[in-house]
Amino acid sequence: MFFKNLKELENILKNSGTSIICLKDGEKVGDEIFSLENLTKTLGNCLIIENHNIDQIREVINLTTTKTNYPRFFLFKNAEKLQIQAQNSALKLFEEPKENYHFILFTTTPDALLPTIRSRAAIYTPLKLNALETPPKAEKEVFELSKRLLVANQAQVLDIAEELHKRKDTEKSPRREFVLEVLKTTIELAEKSYFKTKNEAFTKKINGLIKAHENISKNGIIRLQIVANLI
Repeated sequence: MFFKNLKELENILKNSGTSIICLKDGEKVGDEIFSLENLTKTLGNCLIIENHNIDQIREVINLTTTKTNYPRFFLFKNAEKLQIQAQNSALKLFEEPKENYHFILFTTTPDALLPTIRSRAAIYTPLKLNALETPPKAEKEVFELSKRLLVANQAQVLDIAEELHKRKDTEKSPRREFVLEVLKTTIELAEKSYFKTKNEAFTKKINGLIKAHENISKNGIIRLQIVANLI
């Protein structure tokens, strides 16, 4: 999803349990310059995580064992540097955040995070000039399938699901990875379409695409997940 300005970003963080923000210090958002330090002052009750090892994650887990009546924010700076062991240890934390606990992972390379983490968090990107007109970065075959899936009716969804289900693995592009890339690209197209048209039908499609992506990444049956979540 996209956000237009820093005020909108603040509202997103206050209403999200776990989120991935594709943003770095000094980056321009609208007419403002983003500063992690300024954000902590605005949100209050923030802890910036800069160590990327499992000991730091264990410390965060210990800090979240009790209930809290006020919002607490854990901001992971350069989250792509989190060690794999640390990411795995944080899965439960990110998947089921307790009430009033918020986990925000700042990274300009979300693909560096484990797929299991990306599936548990909404990914937000600042809306930049002409971003809505810029096509997703995807191979031609992926892009063409994504365009078809974006506007597909029920019968066409069935056809596309069958086509993807029957696709053969190749050394360059294993079937499941290809399908996940199609869904990811379709999500980006749907988000841009919603921002341009404000058509609520796209938000419903986005939710279905995210669910299908999440379940297929967990080895769900490709055809079943596409049909179940997009029809």
